[in-house]
Amino acid sequence: MTEARWRFTTIAHAGRSILGPVSDASADAMLSRIDASRPARVLDVGCGKGAMLVRALERWGATGIGIEPNPAFAAEARALAEQRLDSGRVRIIERDYQLELVDGERFPLVICTGALHAFGDGDAMAPGLKALLEPGGHALAGPGYWRQRPASRYLEETGISSAEMVTMDELLEGLPQGGWRVLGIHESTLAEWDDYEHGYAAAVRAWCKANPRDPDAAAFRARIDRWADAYARWGRDTMGYALLLLQRD
Repeated sequence: MTEARWRFTTIAHAGRSILGPVSDASADAMLSRIDASRPARVLDVGCGKGAMLVRALERWGATGIGIEPNPAFAAEARALAEQRLDSGRVRIIERDYQLELVDGERFPLVICTGALHAFGDGDAMAPGLKALLEPGGHALAGPGYWRQRPASRYLEETGISSAEMVTMDELLEGLPQGGWRVLGIHESTLAEWDDYEHGYAAAVRAWCKANPRDPDAAAFRARIDRWADAYARWGRDTMGYALLLLQRD
């Protein structure tokens, strides 16, 4: 049985490989911008079901590590790696991220899409990634950001704090001074957002319908109805998500 901590998000992402508002084509386009002239070690922090990690490893003939605390997602990541990669090319660590898990190794490519909270709050993204990269290495990061100032009702309905995210300009502002080159930006389109959010809500509602007597069913139904309404009323114009391709000096 899925741990209570992860149950809702596991249900909501049933049948989805990339766990965010990004299409397969967008993910592949960003990965294609990275020099693939040599095999590389890849680390994915918060690797989810392993979709981005396996794509990167297929592209470079590389070996890598995925860190993922959700047991259900970690199991799917292992299964995907076994299906599409040679044995022994990837190791999935089923833990919350800690720097000590990589034993001081520096990587030429670090992926962290949708799990930047693993490094801490606020401005922790850039130093957290830099601590894992070798000089000249690349990072593919997936931060959320505010497209506009969030309405107070939106924050109330979702439980999100306005301090959890900043604008895209604020995200990019300090990167050059921090020793980063920005090589590419993909901002999720409205179509990508709708596909993700509508699929997310549909998965939870389908589960609730199939499991009406489950102790979590009523609470999960109320939760997804409230979230989906907030997305339709405010979120489509307010919440942003991007893939940032960065290179360390």
